[in-house]
Amino acid sequence: MKKIGFLLGCLVCLGSFAKAQTFTPKVSKDSVGILMARLEAVKASAKLQSLKIKEAEEENDVEKLRIKVLEAEGNVKASAQDQADAAEKTKAGNLDAKAAEKIAKKAKSDVVDAQKALDRYNKQIEKVENLRNEIKAEERKLTYKKPYIVFDYK
Repeated sequence: MKKIGFLLGCLVCLGSFAKAQTFTPKVSKDSVGILMARLEAVKASAKLQSLKIKEAEEENDVEKLRIKVLEAEGNVKASAQDQADAAEKTKAGNLDAKAAEKIAKKAKSDVVDAQKALDRYNKQIEKVENLRNEIKAEERKLTYKKPYIVFDYK
């Protein structure tokens, strides 16, 4: 009796195991391809949007650097004016050499700072231009993708 019960139990388990291994797809292969193409289009669109966000952040940095360049240029102009005034005082004999040297040193450091600020500004502009080129390339790639999904319910 135990053997018969055991055999029936084994047959039921094997029968359910065999049934669990079968798979009947409810989605046709064509619609899977369409869904995969749509997924790729969405991923490309997300990448494009992240590039645009990054571009906006970089443009914000460009504006900050532009302000720094303008400040540095203002410092250079002020130093140049101070140096011109010091040169006139030197002609008149009212300025000692140590003060003139200090003014010249400050003017030189202002020029160096302005050049560094301008170099950083130009590098940042180059980064933004590279991002814009990358965005254009991604937009061209997106135009080739078909984001249309056709659902066919049966």
